[in-house]
Amino acid sequence: MPSGYSYLGDFRVQEAGGELVSQSVGNKALKTSVCDSSTLELDSSTGELRVMQQGTSLANGIARNRMSKYAGTWIQGALAVTSGVGGVFQLTNSYGSDLIVTDVLINVTTPTSAGDGSYLDIGAGSSSSTNYPNLIDGIDITAAKVASNLTDAGTSGGIIVWESGEYINATGFNSGGSTQTSTGLVGNYAVHVIDIST
Repeated sequence: MPSGYSYLGDFRVQEAGGELVSQSVGNKALKTSVCDSSTLELDSSTGELRVMQQGTSLANGIARNRMSKYAGTWIQGALAVTSGVGGVFQLTNSYGSDLIVTDVLINVTTPTSAGDGSYLDIGAGSSSSTNYPNLIDGIDITAAKVASNLTDAGTSGGIIVWESGEYINATGFNSGGSTQTSTGLVGNYAVHVIDIST
């Protein structure tokens, strides 16, 4: 068109470069409308969308539950007091690939009242009903504490490959080595996994 614009009703596009210049598109098409107060922002100097900086409270930016397995992501939840293998927590690798478990964090805010010698094993394997102490082997849960597979691995804990379809079982035991309900136990866990396949 001679004016340099193409029209469809009130909808107008600049022909050189195809830039949309119509005012009738609605605010949902504008960059400022897709920004929120914690994840995305509009750069005031460039007009580009960008991930927000974390800020003084470290609350802005991309949340851990928004990360892909290729970037590395956290799976987290509350500790439970169910009896048997996996009674403290149990996870299934339903993510379609083998994952490396780099970190397992346990925060015991209220210790178990099940008795002296109560401890926790955490590990991965093919059965939902078998104890695998290959991440954390035997941490005491009779006192409030923070523990990890890097600092509190025990005899056989550490970093492992969590194969597709396998389970991570966190199980409470008594001093005699029998599974038990970790009565009164309160806290949280966080498991960091990453897919490093090409």
